[in-house]
Amino acid sequence: MTVVKVEFADIAFAIDSILAAVALAMALPNTDLPQIGGMDGGKFLVILAGGLIGVVIMRFAATYFVKLLNERPGLESAAFIIVGWVGVKLLVITLAHEDIAIIPHDFAESTLWKLTFYIVLVLIALIGWFSSSPSKSEDLSDQEKEALEDMENKD
Repeated sequence: MTVVKVEFADIAFAIDSILAAVALAMALPNTDLPQIGGMDGGKFLVILAGGLIGVVIMRFAATYFVKLLNERPGLESAAFIIVGWVGVKLLVITLAHEDIAIIPHDFAESTLWKLTFYIVLVLIALIGWFSSSPSKSEDLSDQEKEALEDMENKD
């Protein structure tokens, strides 16, 4: 079951990497590269590289994340809350876009909003870290220990 969870995490982070690369690519100027699928070639390459880098990094980082989550279970909840908080940031940016203009564009770019966002982000991470007491690896089931060993041996 641990391996299945890790694989789902791999997929989720790969999708996240691609979405982040799309956001980055759309903010870049067009290049002289030929279009790929109706998209500027340079932007397409940024998206492709983002997806590949996300998959490679998660392949190597998965073992570490599983160990960390087993040691500090509160980080799992903190991670979900952080994803939601980042979603709030994306919502603010979207609502402040000049074509939508539900909230003033200057707000999304303001120092106050950026400071608030990062302070809350760090607080969520710190609360997640300190609210979970370190657990010992003896608390893992034999199946989880075997899955972790298998993942370490693959790397």
